[in-house]
Amino acid sequence: MINITIDGIKTSVPEGSTILQAAAKVGIDIPTLCYHPDQAVKANCRVCVCEVEGNRLLQAACSQPVFEGMNVKTR
Repeated sequence: MINITIDGIKTSVPEGSTILQAAAKVGIDIPTLCYHPDQAVKANCRVCVCEVEGNRLLQAACSQPVFEGMNVKTR
């Protein structure tokens, strides 16, 4: 399990999870447009971008895998 913080909420998610999946687990809704669970991830529309502490650019929540200690801001 990977320990992360999303909008101040600490949670643990399985390795290989995306930010979008982790946010859904704690009840945080991140809007999407091109994402669909039955299709390959495209990450083209960038509607789901969020801030990851330590990264200079915004990351697409639908395609960005989580890592230990990650701190995400969705708003």
